[in-house]
Amino acid sequence: MDETGLTGKQKITLLSAWGLIKQDLDLHGRNIMLLIFREHPHFIPYFDFSADPNNTSLSENRALQAHSLNLIMALGALIEYGLKTPKMFECTLAKLVKNHKTRRVTSQDVKLFGEVMLMYFAQVLGRQSASSLPTAFSRLIEQIAEAFEAAQFT
Repeated sequence: MDETGLTGKQKITLLSAWGLIKQDLDLHGRNIMLLIFREHPHFIPYFDFSADPNNTSLSENRALQAHSLNLIMALGALIEYGLKTPKMFECTLAKLVKNHKTRRVTSQDVKLFGEVMLMYFAQVLGRQSASSLPTAFSRLIEQIAEAFEAAQFT
């Protein structure tokens, strides 16, 4: 285990799952956001959809799609680059926390997002994912949540 807080096996598990997810970032990012809103509708006010005011359907809203791409790409940066280079992990995580601090995103919010993402990955990847994915992904989310928790006191 290094500064990322993940073991070598957990990193391999996450990198393998990410290799499948990254093949269609737009689709997976949008689906994750829509699932988050379905499971936890209280998150909808956290987001600004005004960049596409004429589109009232969340699934077609370009502002939502843009944010969902940012979300999935940030996750990808943590996994694909951060797990290989702990300093990159730290810097990417710091930027993620800074960008969300003004919206008062909490560590509990991160954990809820993580639960929904894991549920989505299990549905989408099915048998293609390793049995160790839930543990590895939960550990990654714990690391992210800890960074958000630490930022609440700064």
